[in-house]
Amino acid sequence: MNEQAERDAAAERDAAAERDAAAARDAAITLRVHQNPYLPAAAGPTEMHAVIGVETRGLGRAAARGTASEVIVIDCSGSMSWPPTKIAAARRATAAAVQLLRDGTRFAIVQGTERADVAYPPGGGMAVAGADTRAAAARAAAVLPAVGGTAIGSWLDLARRLHLERPAAVRHTLLLTDGRNEHDPPGRLDQVLGACARHFTCDARGIGDGWDATELREIVRRLHGRADAVLEDAALGAAFEEVVSASMARAAAGVRIRVRTRAGGRVGFFTQVHPTRVELTAEGTRPDARTWEWRADAWGDELREFHLCVLADPRGDPADEEVELAVVELALDGDTGLTPPEPRSVLVRWTDDVLLSSRVDPRLLHYGADADLGRAITAGCDAYEAGDREEARRQWGLAVRLAHHLGGGKTLARLRGLVHIDDAATGTVRIRETVRPLDLNSAMIVTDESVRFTGAALPGPGAPAGPDVDCPGCGRTSPGSAAFCQRCDTPLRPGRPGGAP
Repeated sequence: MNEQAERDAAAERDAAAERDAAAARDAAITLRVHQNPYLPAAAGPTEMHAVIGVETRGLGRAAARGTASEVIVIDCSGSMSWPPTKIAAARRATAAAVQLLRDGTRFAIVQGTERADVAYPPGGGMAVAGADTRAAAARAAAVLPAVGGTAIGSWLDLARRLHLERPAAVRHTLLLTDGRNEHDPPGRLDQVLGACARHFTCDARGIGDGWDATELREIVRRLHGRADAVLEDAALGAAFEEVVSASMARAAAGVRIRVRTRAGGRVGFFTQVHPTRVELTAEGTRPDARTWEWRADAWGDELREFHLCVLADPRGDPADEEVELAVVELALDGDTGLTPPEPRSVLVRWTDDVLLSSRVDPRLLHYGADADLGRAITAGCDAYEAGDREEARRQWGLAVRLAHHLGGGKTLARLRGLVHIDDAATGTVRIRETVRPLDLNSAMIVTDESVRFTGAALPGPGAPAGPDVDCPGCGRTSPGSAAFCQRCDTPLRPGRPGGAP
């Protein structure tokens, strides 16, 4: 190498080092606690609710350095052959998806029927992404057949075994199906999900009319991913590209959320409320008697928010002074360039001022209404399938009203497949004469997604929420703004979304 070439190479190394340093400076993780600290002193032992926000940014460089494995599972059952556009779309989408895998990613394509087989690489195992393997994988995708049955548990079990062949910081599976899990033995899918949950995340897409939204929702709930409907066969390619691009942008960032309560305190529950609603309480571990910990893997540049309930007792606490109920902190795994943020406190301030203690943090109101939205869609679908069109209309009208006020444009679009919307603000709707299975599935599949809180007020800002409500099902007392009991989902105010008149 001549002297000028050596200088150019050194300059490029210096520039790359500076880019890495700049990326590390820009990378950040933030932790926030949103709550109203006031509780009524006369209430005795009660619950303190808070929304915990964890946001990461600038992880692109860490993602590019990290190791990853990707398994693309394609339903190749006989039903994928009709209409022929379905299997054709799956072939094209798979070929497009592998082109987005960054160099060095270990990957495989799984052909799913009543059994699971590796369609690429030849002979099984995992390939390493590069120009040649991506091209070969695209050729293999182009001849995927459409014959056989549907055994989703077997497909995911093969994905698990492939992911575990070698260590990887981020492991992800993309699942496409057009049918229900009909050819696994009873209980097999549940068993497989339990075995997979510790090892990879999974996003799922349903295509056509024959898949089961409830089944896909359970799969992604257990595997911490997201599910959606492909409304037109031609849209499958864009859906795959979106999922794989997001997977490739994730960094080797395991974020552990720790909640340490004061002596005698305990956590009531811990639920992710954005971007999807996932009950996480049972997944927590107990490092010691006062600490709870939840792990969330595979982070890209994103915001995740969680609803934390901590039990509080006024005995021995001073009145009208802030008292620390719990401390929330983050612990980070992997080489992400992130510095853990300072811990944040969950506070309580006992008061006799009813006005102060009756206020609810806007984020809690927002995500409470968002959960009511999901339950209303589900209740409407259940009523429709039971033949009760009037109850379906009422529940879907409630869902339209909530989606409108929350800013849920995607959910509104799905609801339009079920009803004609005469007035979204009041929830005035008419059920469509023909509701396809795909329309029901496409609405059901988004019921666990949530609309991000943006600070917009719900209808009737400043209006009183009304008195507390005792649940007729389990007896739990809920705020007047609640439409459903948070413990048992019993409707509390069937005709009033969010307690609004």
